[in-house]
This record gives sequence, C-alpha cells and structure tokens, in this order.
Amino acid sequence: MRRNAGGLICFVTEDSIGRQLGLDFMSNVLRKIGFNGLVKRPGYGDDPAFSIYVNHVKTITGIRDRDRALTITRLADVVKMISEGRVMDARKVFYEEFYAPGHVPILLGRVGGHRFGHTELSLMLSRMAGIPPALVIVEMLSDDGGGALSKDTVSKIANELGTALISGDEIINEAKRYGII
Repeated sequence: MRRNAGGLICFVTEDSIGRQLGLDFMSNVLRKIGFNGLVKRPGYGDDPAFSIYVNHVKTITGIRDRDRALTITRLADVVKMISEGRVMDARKVFYEEFYAPGHVPILLGRVGGHRFGHTELSLMLSRMAGIPPALVIVEMLSDDGGGALSKDTVSKIANELGTALISGDEIINEAKRYGII
C-alpha cells in the first residue's frame, strides 16, 4: 500500500464500534476543548471521519511497515471482539495494548447513506461480504502531486496485480440491493 498508493494508510471501522471503545470524531473532540475556530468542514461538506491515531505498545517507532501491520492487525482483533459481543474484552485490549498519539489513524465511518466517501464505501463492502468492519484503506496518489490517480492508471495497476476494480457507483448500487442504504 505504501509503495503502490502513496496516500495515508488508514484503519477504518464503523462509528458505532468507535463509540463502544469510547472514541469520538476528532472534530468533535477539538470542538469540545475549545478549538471551534480550527475545525472547518472540507470541500465535500462533512466533518472528516478521523478519530485518533494509535500505535500498538509492541511497536518500535510505529511508522515502520511491520509496526503498522501489528497495530492494524490488533485493531482488527478488537473490532472482531465487539462484533462478537465481547465489548468489555475489546475495551480492555484496546486500552492496554494501544497508545495515542500514534501512526495509524482510525477513521470512523458513518454508515447510513448520507455520505459515500472511501471510508463509507469500504464499510458497505464489509457489510455485503459479511465480515467485521475492520478495514485498511489508502488513496492512490499520482507521482506529480496532482492528486488521485486516474481511473485508467488505477485500472492498469489492478490488471498488473490481478486485482478486481470496482467503482463507487457499483458499490452503492449493490448496497441498495442488499438493503444497506
């Protein structure tokens, strides 16, 4: 992800999972502590999905690939525990095994059909697949600093990697069919 995409590698889960862990959206936290003037909505109109950044306690620096992989794997384990109804176990592991600030941003997706960004689309896929909402996303960026890669470039990379490529519209249409939105 780091080499082929270049964007920020983020852990994604549903906002309901975050609430069960005691997490909130960073924009809400900043407002509560008096940074109202600093919190602004980006051009897409909604508050960002960012919560906190964490590292697992067994990481070395937190930024190394192995460190982020450990952090992400254990975050996924925590989400799975909550999905299984083991909320107190999940909270215990979360507060004992992680520290903040760290290098893995946790994004809390607002599933429900009013926003269709990368975070929410990935969570729709997890619901359709019947897997816990514990995902990793990264935006594929162009080398020229101009933003996201073109669809043609992404299609070429997907072909080279033997990976499926689906559009946001395809996800939304299937989510409607599944009754997710």
